[in-house]
Amino acid sequence: MVIVLSVIAMISAGILAQVYSITSVIIEENQARALESSVFQVLPGTTKVNIIRRSADELGVDDPKEMREQEQTTSLIYEGVDDADRVIGYAFVGEGNGYGGSVRVLVGVEEASDEILNVKVLEHTETPGLGSKIEDESFRKQFVGKKVEDPLKLGQDIDSISGATVSSRAVTEAVRQGFDDATAIYRGGK
Repeated sequence: MVIVLSVIAMISAGILAQVYSITSVIIEENQARALESSVFQVLPGTTKVNIIRRSADELGVDDPKEMREQEQTTSLIYEGVDDADRVIGYAFVGEGNGYGGSVRVLVGVEEASDEILNVKVLEHTETPGLGSKIEDESFRKQFVGKKVEDPLKLGQDIDSISGATVSSRAVTEAVRQGFDDATAIYRGGK
């Protein structure tokens, strides 16, 4: 009986592994397509998206406080281009820790002024009806027009959602940290 159950378990595990290897590629492709369509939303006027990649060794910056190299987390930047091949801006994905888990946002930044054009919440597991209000336009529009020099601090220039301070902080930190990293990468370390 034990041998039969062991054989069935091994066959089932093999089948599941095979199904996972086939479907994971499809799932990743669908997520990439969804992310690309979101880039069109945060960068209005974009007709084509170029991906700017940075390898892991290019993402280290010296951290004088810690006396060591600190790794930047933003490694992909999406550059939006219009029909005339003029760069409209760039977009990046930022991530912060919310109440229910990780919060991922996509931020569109104008090329000429380095101002935030739009913020879109990609993923979150925040409390429905409370923390999920981070998706509301009224909260997200607070980031529009902010520049990399702006503090982007909750309670200072960004108002938190009542009863969802942790969720609000997660979005604010995701935008702030991602904005710093993406600007440094996009502008070549400026």
